[in-house]
Amino acid sequence: MTGPVRAVVLLAVAAVLTPAPGAAATVDATEGGGAAAAGPGVTLPAGALRVGQRVLVGLDGWPAGTVQIEVCGNAARRGALDCATGAATHGQVPPIGRATLPVLLAAPPVACPCVLRVRTPIGTATAVADLTLAGVTAPAVAPTAPAELTLVALRATDRSGPRGWFGLPGVLAVRITVHNPGPQEITDPAFQLTVGPPGRARTIVAAPAVGTIAAGQTREYHVAVPTDAAPFGRYEVDGRIAVPGRPLAFTVSAARRPWGLPVAAAVLTVVLLLARPARRPPPGATPAEPIDK
Repeated sequence: MTGPVRAVVLLAVAAVLTPAPGAAATVDATEGGGAAAAGPGVTLPAGALRVGQRVLVGLDGWPAGTVQIEVCGNAARRGALDCATGAATHGQVPPIGRATLPVLLAAPPVACPCVLRVRTPIGTATAVADLTLAGVTAPAVAPTAPAELTLVALRATDRSGPRGWFGLPGVLAVRITVHNPGPQEITDPAFQLTVGPPGRARTIVAAPAVGTIAAGQTREYHVAVPTDAAPFGRYEVDGRIAVPGRPLAFTVSAARRPWGLPVAAAVLTVVLLLARPARRPPPGATPAEPIDK
């Protein structure tokens, strides 16, 4: 292919993928954001688009790696059930966190309001942009109940080992099991954990990413909660999973019993008693004579 011909082809491709002049971007992050949101964002050409059209989608503030881009109806209220997942576009975001990817707008399985949903494979980062889409003939979906999580099991166990025997800083192993009873998936709600004495659990603990919990799915999370040096007493762990509409809050406690401290004190006392020298008579004293009867 000659140079002039190659240039004409490249200009034609750019004309197909480039939004119309003067198009404005609309951004809507999962946390309600907008253009100034601190989390990941997605940008689309302004105005009405149509099913089957290919557009350029801008991403900003994303973790490096693979992202999945899909058209969803019903404002993606039920997660994957409302999205054209089978026709999703997959692309790579470089370490700088920004990318521009061509996306073919597929028909969603349900009627609008439509959005373009972008997420990482495990759902740790998600954002949506409102999408005015023509050519959607899918049926509408009846309103659904708010998403919620139910607590299935909760347990905290002292796993400090030999350090905990003597009241040194240790760790609590917390196991949390939750269930999604609703018809829609729950994607990476905020998870907060704090630890401290009962009624005063104010020290923030790094909580794991919740990820995506599908409709009807049960998931278990294991969290290692560090504890300070302490004698006898209890620790309390407070948690909150901020599911939109119905947050899930829980509290669990575990006892610290550093029995090594009293054992060590008892052993030291015995050693000191055994190490005391026997009483001897003073110098020059004569032994007592037996008394004859």
